[in-house]
Amino acid sequence: MNGEIPLPPVSKALQVNLHPFDAPHAALTLPHQLRVWGGQVDRILLTVDTGQVGAGRYKGNGFEPARKRLFDMLDEMQANYPHLHIDEVDYSENARQAVTDTFFSRSTIPYPAKAFDGGPFHVYFHGLRRANARYVLHMDSDMMFGGGSQSWFDEAIQLQKDNPDALCITPFSGPPTVRGDLDITRHVGMPGVKNIPIPRKLPVRTPTWRFATVSTRLFMIDMERFAKKVTSLELLRPDVKRRIRSVAYNQQPISMPAEEVLSENMMRLGVYRLDFLGEGKGMYSLHPPYRSPEFYAALPSIVERIEKGDIPEGQLGDFDINGSMVDWTSALAAKTKSKRYAKALRHLITANIQRFGKA
Repeated sequence: MNGEIPLPPVSKALQVNLHPFDAPHAALTLPHQLRVWGGQVDRILLTVDTGQVGAGRYKGNGFEPARKRLFDMLDEMQANYPHLHIDEVDYSENARQAVTDTFFSRSTIPYPAKAFDGGPFHVYFHGLRRANARYVLHMDSDMMFGGGSQSWFDEAIQLQKDNPDALCITPFSGPPTVRGDLDITRHVGMPGVKNIPIPRKLPVRTPTWRFATVSTRLFMIDMERFAKKVTSLELLRPDVKRRIRSVAYNQQPISMPAEEVLSENMMRLGVYRLDFLGEGKGMYSLHPPYRSPEFYAALPSIVERIEKGDIPEGQLGDFDINGSMVDWTSALAAKTKSKRYAKALRHLITANIQRFGKA
């Protein structure tokens, strides 16, 4: 495992965010990601976030066994990829200051470890910095990829060079529709970000769409362009409703989630992301929106089908894995309004028992 010793600079890096509770899916999705992307990059950096929160939807039980399972698994993978590095997120004052200096040097708001709801924040920017590459392809550990183009990364770099205001490039959002394009109706905005310009298709041969926002699930960023065009992101305070929620759940109401911060700053500065399919079958992403026993049981076949291009018609154009590929009945049943309220109440009680129990 690599510590805070700087890695030498490289041109292209794959940087994957992981958490101990990701182990059940990462056992299959991470090897898939390495098969798809490992040959296209100079470095693979697996960024493991072991920072815990005491309450809310990011809290879980069995942390230490999950942590051991994940690191044992990563150590085995490292043997097959000489350019793979495992990096546990450093939350020390020095490490957070280094991230502040790189990404938030002019922000007047203190740099947070977590977002207002206890969600990941520091991990995203720590991983980008530690990758130490001109072009960093960041992804969460549950992302899956079809098309399988082994030239996508180089094509994306050229596309970025041809578009001076493109800060980020991403693989196509979901398998192309029957007509070979995006289903733009599925791109409905982002919570907490207002007045988002509508996506625009570029007049080029390969399907390419311009978006004003970016998701922290997946993006390739030109770090040199960030340093020259952005220089510093502004941290953004959550609105009143979110601040109340944050305090109620015993979190710190400092900042909006990382993808909202990135997207608001991109809109402010006039830079954007491009969704790009690429040549031939190209590259597209798929994301599982839920976790359920049925999902974990189906995951081996899901990965196999995606890699083979065996995509049902009902999945075309949809970037979230839907009912045409996995039975989400039990997952959706757990998402009913009454069950969500009950779960939120349990989290609220837990947070305040911990808070006042320490008083």
